[in-house]
Amino acid sequence: MQIVVGTAGHIDHGKTALVKALTGTDTDRLAEEKARGMTIDLGFAYLDQSITIIDVPGHEKFIRNMVAGVSTIHIALLVIAADDGIMPQTKEHLHILQLLGVKQGVIALTKTDLADDIDWIDLVELEIQDLIVDTFLKDAPIIRTSVETGEGIDTLKQAILSQSKNIETELDRGFFHLPVDRVFSKTGFGSVVTGTVLSGKVKDGQELEIIPGNQKAKVRGLQTHGTETLSVKMGDRAAINLAGTNLDDLYRGAVIADPRWMKSTEKLIAHVTLIEDTRWKLKNRQRVHLHIGTTEVVARAVMQKSLEAGQSGNVLFLMEKPIAALMNERFILRSLSPMETMGGCAVLDSNPVPIRKELKLWTETLKVNPSERFIQFVNQNWKSPKSLGNWARQFQTTENQLKIWIKSEKILNEKGFLFTSEKRKEAQKNIREVLSQFHEYNPYKKSLAQERLKDATRFSTNWLAYILDYMCDELINVEVGFALKSHSVVLSDSDASLAKLLEASVKQAEYTMPSAKDLSSEDPKNTLEILHILKREGKIVEAGRGMWIHGDVLNKLNNELCLFFATKPQLNVSDFKTMTGTTRKSAIPLLEYCDKHNLTERVGDSRIKGENCG
Repeated sequence: MQIVVGTAGHIDHGKTALVKALTGTDTDRLAEEKARGMTIDLGFAYLDQSITIIDVPGHEKFIRNMVAGVSTIHIALLVIAADDGIMPQTKEHLHILQLLGVKQGVIALTKTDLADDIDWIDLVELEIQDLIVDTFLKDAPIIRTSVETGEGIDTLKQAILSQSKNIETELDRGFFHLPVDRVFSKTGFGSVVTGTVLSGKVKDGQELEIIPGNQKAKVRGLQTHGTETLSVKMGDRAAINLAGTNLDDLYRGAVIADPRWMKSTEKLIAHVTLIEDTRWKLKNRQRVHLHIGTTEVVARAVMQKSLEAGQSGNVLFLMEKPIAALMNERFILRSLSPMETMGGCAVLDSNPVPIRKELKLWTETLKVNPSERFIQFVNQNWKSPKSLGNWARQFQTTENQLKIWIKSEKILNEKGFLFTSEKRKEAQKNIREVLSQFHEYNPYKKSLAQERLKDATRFSTNWLAYILDYMCDELINVEVGFALKSHSVVLSDSDASLAKLLEASVKQAEYTMPSAKDLSSEDPKNTLEILHILKREGKIVEAGRGMWIHGDVLNKLNNELCLFFATKPQLNVSDFKTMTGTTRKSAIPLLEYCDKHNLTERVGDSRIKGENCG
């Protein structure tokens, strides 16, 4: 694994000179940097084949470049000049390192040759110890150095090498992910991006995506530590030559990743912690700077309650331009103007989707603990559960990590999707309520169609099928629909009497085929339901849309058709109207019914005897 060391410290405290003394490389590469004698942008040097040093600017105006540099480091090199001691950017850089979760570091006390009084240097060291007592640097060595005399340079180098052997690597998220910190064009090659690989690996020729925008690009060359290679992996400092792109598509702050793992987002929910000594408050609708990975964006904070120094809370950020953000990614919050570090944040939801009225509650209730938050996401999607693989992509982590959370939170993984037993019970209750209400308002209908059940519950197709199968002991499948087993069609005394009357009326109407409204204008809905019950009992038939005929009358028609075809080969509409004593209004639908059931067979404008006639 390659190790990335990042410098931090106040302007003019000798960071660049110290890096040059350690590596022999002058990281000030810009003409302006040379002219002004200060680092403006990120610089890179190699301590050895496995350790890269990123030199970051110390001036407050270039904090955004500093954050871009330290967002991907493993070891912090905090630089403090012996003649100045602790200065404003010393404290701010330390805050940033702490907030970004850097775990290891070394402190270099530079310019010792400029401090003649040994007691003064001792005093500066005591101040440093007070500064770092509650930080990740509390046990870090403080090494006195001078680039002029060479004091401490070898000792500092050995301290970095020693710490590099004990790096606690972050969990590999399972996909290639590189925040871009530098972009340039190389003659004959095209666009080249550099950055630290934060997860996964990539090979030459592989397809990647550029986010924001999700534009596809193909790798056509890789380098690490200035050497060409066929692949790079998590932890490597990498330069990637991308085909199919131009410099307009690439910039510091963009992310290069495996396809379909990241999306552009213009809003995110984060847990915010303001630092103890900030003079700022974070208020609702306040505009702030967010430093996420290697990008910087202005965003508006949306929150219920203001946060003061040392306080924490969940905040919805609405960005003024799309960015790429990872679930659980740490980032820095800074004031709009003047720009000062206010606190640190961790992404809780990188692309919140609840509608406006639910987004407030979702923001307030999201858990910081990843496994507890995961179950919240699973429960939020209970009407359309996702598979293990889809959840891995949404949480941007490995399926193995999800399985750990699934076990700890007792989440079920069945039929290809994840859900909780509580939500399965809620789904069952939902089905029961929909069917109970349907049976109450439609007592004479045997079942509710599955598609209508899907519309009523808003379940996904697969989830509905799973729940219906799970409830097989209390449901029956009737006529491509479902009903509660407890439901039965029993006519009331009055409706039973009406059923007899309707059957008699339909039979008496013979071939005129009355509608429900023709049979009873007072309550056509109830009449129609009873007609369908008579239909299920086989007593009557719906020969045309809403046109009813008795089964005995159809048998009579069958006999009459057989007698007709015994003497004549063809039947026309006029013959049929004479046979049935009806008008064209009833004759045509009845003839079409005969065609459909093979009592007759249409040939042109006439009919011949059908297979089922007789």
